[in-house]
Amino acid sequence: MKSAFTLRRRAVENGDGANHRRLGPDGIASATRELAREASRLQTGYVYHYAFVMLIGVVALVTWYLLPR
Repeated sequence: MKSAFTLRRRAVENGDGANHRRLGPDGIASATRELAREASRLQTGYVYHYAFVMLIGVVALVTWYLLPR
């Protein structure tokens, strides 16, 4: 039993803990924060920009729907 605890402690010390922080909840939160930061740079606050993007989305959706499969 003592060897299992020693093995786990060594695994955490040698990188398992770093991988957990990078890929676990901390990594997800960090990726979300970076994505939000990048998305906020695209937002100008002008209504006509939002309307233009919505128009592009509607055109893309209608085109996708009408294309023969």
